[in-house]
Amino acid sequence: MAEKQVTKEGQARTLRGWMLGLHATHIIDVGGRLGYFAELRRQGGGTSAQELAAALGLDPWRTEVWCRAACTIGVLECTGDKKFTFAPFMDELLGDESPELLTAHVLASLARDFPAYPEAFRAGTTKTFQDHDEDFFFYQSRIATLRAPEIVAAARTLRPLEARLAAGGAIMDVGSGSGTVLVRFAEEFPTCQGVGIEPLPYFVYRSRQLIHERRVGERVRVEPISAEQIDFHHKFDLVTMVQVFHELPDQAKSEILRRCQRSLKPGGVLLLVDRCSPETAAELRDRRFTMSILEQWFEVTWGNIVNTRSEILTMLQDAGFTVTQDSATLVPTYWTFVAEKREEESVATR
Repeated sequence: MAEKQVTKEGQARTLRGWMLGLHATHIIDVGGRLGYFAELRRQGGGTSAQELAAALGLDPWRTEVWCRAACTIGVLECTGDKKFTFAPFMDELLGDESPELLTAHVLASLARDFPAYPEAFRAGTTKTFQDHDEDFFFYQSRIATLRAPEIVAAARTLRPLEARLAAGGAIMDVGSGSGTVLVRFAEEFPTCQGVGIEPLPYFVYRSRQLIHERRVGERVRVEPISAEQIDFHHKFDLVTMVQVFHELPDQAKSEILRRCQRSLKPGGVLLLVDRCSPETAAELRDRRFTMSILEQWFEVTWGNIVNTRSEILTMLQDAGFTVTQDSATLVPTYWTFVAEKREEESVATR
């Protein structure tokens, strides 16, 4: 097959497509926040902009402008009598808890950081994850909920570990956020114990709410401390760290891994799920690294560093782990490291 010729006009279309994507993200974000998608779904069939605005108590002219824009990006369709309806599959893809809609909300909130980028690049100033507002945390926690089933499913593939958890094993989730991973484990393994490590008050509050709502408080708790303060010894069968490692202070990562290793029982497992930065020019176009590259861009002014796969492997080995799996598919779109507490380390510390 002949290689597709690159043209100036083709490259211009690529640029225009990316710029249109900025608007599309915000159109979808606004549609979700104002309830347009939910109301269109409730009414069924075609709905005029005036009917949509009246149902939601919103400005009719602005609602019509939004509907037209949503048609332009392919989310809605307009009939001959100016009734608006979902384009094929969009009603399902833009459900209230859908990954696509939640991702649009998260991306729109991230975009609020961008105006400060030029000055941050000049001065080296940072705005950390903790410096964001509650709206940002709210949508981060909602999208994190979608990962919880995938993390439990990944742990279930490790048969000896699954047996230990089913027999009443213990889990520590580092950077436990709103508690969804901990609670999911507690619900799927009714005798296991869980401890979350979470320093941010917003997430401590939300996770304790969730633990209470799901009635697992006798087995699950959250410690309001940072990962640098972890001080357990031979307590857990599993330690999870999901989309947290790159957010840790870079100079503290190795010590935090050693603290996780000491926290594990002999034969215990660390499940580290995160992004990996590309190491070669070829990997810049490798789709496995796309989200890692973009996530580093989203978080560049936060001071977070997305490490390479080789760097993470070295840190794990130096901390006393044997990496038994190193997978770009075990948890979709992330890189997953399954690391066991080394036997010689386990024997030495019994």
